[in-house]
Amino acid sequence: MSDNWITIWDNTAEARYVYVSESITALTGWEPEDVIGKDGFDLFHPEDHANLHKVHLTNVYDEKMSSMVSYRYLTKNNSYIRLETIIHYCHDVIIGSNFLYDENSIEHKIRANTVDEVFVCKPDGRLEVAGLWNDKKNRAKPKLDKDKVWQGNRIILSQERRFCLILNRFADALNIVFASNMATELVSLDTQKAIGTSLFDYVKEKDAEYLDAQIDLAREQNMVVRLRFDWIMDHENNLSEPVEAIVSSTDDGIVMVTRLAPRVLVNIQQ
Repeated sequence: MSDNWITIWDNTAEARYVYVSESITALTGWEPEDVIGKDGFDLFHPEDHANLHKVHLTNVYDEKMSSMVSYRYLTKNNSYIRLETIIHYCHDVIIGSNFLYDENSIEHKIRANTVDEVFVCKPDGRLEVAGLWNDKKNRAKPKLDKDKVWQGNRIILSQERRFCLILNRFADALNIVFASNMATELVSLDTQKAIGTSLFDYVKEKDAEYLDAQIDLAREQNMVVRLRFDWIMDHENNLSEPVEAIVSSTDDGIVMVTRLAPRVLVNIQQ
C-alpha cells in the first residue's frame, strides 16, 4: 500500500485542491474527485487550522522552494492520520508531496534535513519550527496578513515566476505527465505538446548524466535535491536558458519546481 501522494493547491487564502494523485485513496479512503475543488483546510484538523494558516502565509511571503509541515489530516472514515507534506511554492500553484508521518524513520530524517524549513503542528496548539536553513537570507516581511497577499481569489503580492513538472518516476526517460502554464513564458515550453516527452529532450547532453543521478537520489532515497542545468528552448538555434530546480519524489511521480537561475553582476574594480 502506498503511503504518499501528490497534491496541487491553488494560490488563494483557501488553498483549494486542483489536483490530487491516485495514491491518496490507499491511505485516506478519499478518491481524487472527492477532494478536488475543496478548500485545503476542510481536510485538516480544526485545532491545526490556525497554525496551518500561518505556514501557508509564510510560504507565500517567503516563496520557499521547499518547506515541510506535519499536521493531522481527515480520512474518509472521519478519523485523523498524521502527515508530513513537503511544500514547493510555485507562483500560481502550491505543490505538496505528502507522506505518512513517522518521526523515527530514516526517510523522515532525510526529508527534514534536505528542505529549507520544517514546521510541526504540536497537539497543544503550538507551532514549532524544527529546522531552518538559510534563515539569515529570509527577506524582511511585514506582519503576516492575508489581505496584503490576496484580494478575493487573486494574488496581489509580487511573486517570482516558476513552473512545475510532474515526471513519470517509473520511466528512465522521465516523461512529463504534467506541466504548469508558466513553463511557456519562462522556457518556451508548449505544455500540451510536452506531455509524454522526455525531460532529457530539454537538457543539454553535458548536464544529462548529472541530472539523472540527482533525480535518482530523490527517487530512491526520499530526499529533496536541488539542480542547476541549461534548459534547451530551441534545438535548431541552440537557444537555452540556465535554470534552478528542486525535486521531491512520491510513488505517483517526481515533482520538479523550476525557476530561471538568478544572474549576479559583479563589479570588479582594479
